[in-house]
Amino acid sequence: MAPLPDPTDQLAGEDKAVFDRMASVRPRGGGRAGLVEVYVRMFNNPVLARSVGALGEQLRFHGTLPDDVRELAILRFATHQGSGYEWSHHQRPAELAGVSAEALAELAAGRIPAALPDTSKAALAVVDAVAARTSIPSEVQDRIVAAYGHAGVVELVILCGLYATMSYMVFAFDIPIEDGLPTPPDSLR
Repeated sequence: MAPLPDPTDQLAGEDKAVFDRMASVRPRGGGRAGLVEVYVRMFNNPVLARSVGALGEQLRFHGTLPDDVRELAILRFATHQGSGYEWSHHQRPAELAGVSAEALAELAAGRIPAALPDTSKAALAVVDAVAARTSIPSEVQDRIVAAYGHAGVVELVILCGLYATMSYMVFAFDIPIEDGLPTPPDSLR
């Protein structure tokens, strides 16, 4: 086990201000504001935490993709990574964005839910290509570009990169799922 310490009581000045601002805009378990443990531990390197946090904030709160598509993509990538931590953190946002319990169950089982709209299925196909480290099929990319522009397809790929970084932190430093979050599916525990 290689856990990182909680550095929050050692943060000062600009680092403390950035930590507090990041905590104020991110919902935590139960909808409370606060940084999740992966970001807290990332503040052992405040410069990188700030940069990763800014990317996460851009993608999650100011991105091109609709909330349901973004959350579906995150959950699909979590299944590829075997990251129960990310699943637990994004199940509720997916539900709030309108993703059905049936679609969540299909995703957890590694399937693309048949009832999803075509653009959502195309977004999940992009995630599958990224996770497989292969080129996005041109017809899939065309469907995403038609719906969300080139910015949308780039956003999907960068989203996968961000959540790969998050899952690497979780796995490398044994970051546990915080209390109050949904339990991930058996396949992700």
